[in-house]
Amino acid sequence: MCYHGSIVKFSSLPTPPALFRQFENGEISREELQATMALHARDLIEEMVETRKNPVAAYVERLRNQAAVRKLAGKHTSALLREVFSAMGEIPGFPPAHLLWNASHRQMPLHCFIRMKHEPVFRVTKMDVSPMKVSVQVEYGQHDKDKTTRELIVLHRNPTFKFELLERRENTV
Repeated sequence: MCYHGSIVKFSSLPTPPALFRQFENGEISREELQATMALHARDLIEEMVETRKNPVAAYVERLRNQAAVRKLAGKHTSALLREVFSAMGEIPGFPPAHLLWNASHRQMPLHCFIRMKHEPVFRVTKMDVSPMKVSVQVEYGQHDKDKTTRELIVLHRNPTFKFELLERRENTV
């Protein structure tokens, strides 16, 4: 995440998997890969420093995030949530992809991918599931409800049964 003054936003850097794909395809050099990964590391360190400055707020946020994931997992399954988050992490130009790119890694707790109040926020407000399709309403960006971006993401299973983007549109509700 990048913090610029009082405006908090998602990183504009390519996600680590995208960087490695670019490197493997010869689109960027090893030096460019390493430099960009260092920027990702710096962002993570900045976030850890912020968390360390206010551990009580970080603890309360973690509890909120865990409660949100429990609620979602109660309606669906943790495995489905992980699969949906992972697919959303691969959507080009989707700002929360920087939170979701490693959602398929089972050692990462699901609550790490939700940010209920800590900016930039990422919340799942509704999820409708059918066997071959999932519709997810998300909010992300600023915590202020009037300034939050709302989108409807529709994923469908491709011939290999992996979720991929079918539709993405701004949601005003």
